[in-house]
Amino acid sequence: MRTPGITWQFPAGVIKPGGKAETTTVRETLDETGVHPAACATCGNDRVLVALTPEGQDICGTCTGTEGLDFLCRSCGRAGHIHTDGICARCVIGERARELFAGPDGTLPEQLQPLVDALTNAPRPLSVPLWLRDRPSAALLAQLATEQTDITHEVVDDLPQDAATRYIREVLVSTGILPHRQETLARLQLWVRDTVRKLPPHQLRIIRPFAEWCVVRDARRRATRGRYTTEAAAADRRDITVATEFLTWLDARDIELSATTQEDMDLWLTSYPTRSRALATFIRWTTARGLTGKLVLPSRRAALPASFLPDEEYQAQLRRCLNDESLPLEVRITGALVRLYALPITRILALTTDRFHQNDADSAYLTIDRNPVLLPPKLARLIEEQISRPAGDSMFRQPLPDTPRFLFPGRPASRPLSSSRLQNLMNQNDLPSLSARNTAMIEAVSVLPPIVVSDLFGVTTSSAYRWAQYAQNSWADYLAVCQPDER
Repeated sequence: MRTPGITWQFPAGVIKPGGKAETTTVRETLDETGVHPAACATCGNDRVLVALTPEGQDICGTCTGTEGLDFLCRSCGRAGHIHTDGICARCVIGERARELFAGPDGTLPEQLQPLVDALTNAPRPLSVPLWLRDRPSAALLAQLATEQTDITHEVVDDLPQDAATRYIREVLVSTGILPHRQETLARLQLWVRDTVRKLPPHQLRIIRPFAEWCVVRDARRRATRGRYTTEAAAADRRDITVATEFLTWLDARDIELSATTQEDMDLWLTSYPTRSRALATFIRWTTARGLTGKLVLPSRRAALPASFLPDEEYQAQLRRCLNDESLPLEVRITGALVRLYALPITRILALTTDRFHQNDADSAYLTIDRNPVLLPPKLARLIEEQISRPAGDSMFRQPLPDTPRFLFPGRPASRPLSSSRLQNLMNQNDLPSLSARNTAMIEAVSVLPPIVVSDLFGVTTSSAYRWAQYAQNSWADYLAVCQPDER
């Protein structure tokens, strides 16, 4: 018998007016909003709670007296999403995953058990069957499980390095099947491997040692220090590409690299002026090894910063980041970090949650580079809220317990949010990054010694000193114009 006086409630606090609900409507709403079993106030069992008693207590579908609302899986007996023929999504996913990833002998390889566990415990289980059925990454993973007795990074390296391959690698890392590695560096090495093997032999003899002993070696050194970003990898690939283009240009003119003259170099620079910096890396390397004569490339001074924010606008944007609750949380945190500590987007995305810590005096700190920086209380609370959120909204949102989480996790959570996506979010909310960062850097070097700015914010010492010199010269010019000559 249906319990009198009950009020139907849906997850997320949505209550159907009138206190009545059709069984199908309850099921549809639960499917849309999610099922979170908890202890029923009447029977005490962990069940899907769909109604309130007159006393305001949560009760399950069985205790309402309505048939078909127990949400119990007839396979495992647990309450949850009923996906197919009375079986919950968890059981359906487990069965399909074991069938898809079965090895040559028809059984699930022990190595892939953590993946199946992650899929069956996915926070959004209704999306998993679709991924298993239709996604190229799932099909590629099934192929690996069928053909390989042991899946390693080297095995995945031999696959075409497309989006599906990159995704399954991230999945295997996030579930602990493969060890974590510096993936940006690894992708550069794979790109070098695939690129140089296509070169003719006479170019291969030059480009391979340049790529491996100059570009990749320097990239490995930067990755060890934790400062190798996707932008840095793109610049390194450009150095190798431009070096190859230059050799091809010489070949078209029957010019040996060792016979290259300054006139040849000047002609190249005239034809391709935007590639000067990339070619300079190659020419310095060839000159140091006697592969070319002394060739001089025109020096190009770093452009001075030109984009700044007026002080009132700068302060208004900072207050907006700290106080405007209508802004997305990641936008508020990023905007504040840029405006307070002059951090570029790429550095913010590299931050992990273990770099945030509090002491007993309720002071919060963020270690940007090597030394902790004191945070304003409002920013500290925003970062606390971000850390307390689930790590992303993908099927594999929970990273390994012993692996530091990214402050802004991507999909899957073993990698950070993409810089282009975060930059687009900042632009959509009228919070420019470059001009704000330039303004913040000027503010910092105006009140702190350059060496302190370098230690706290993670910029190089030479860069901090250049900023300090720029700020000093700018103020000197300003004062010379604004103050009358008293002589």
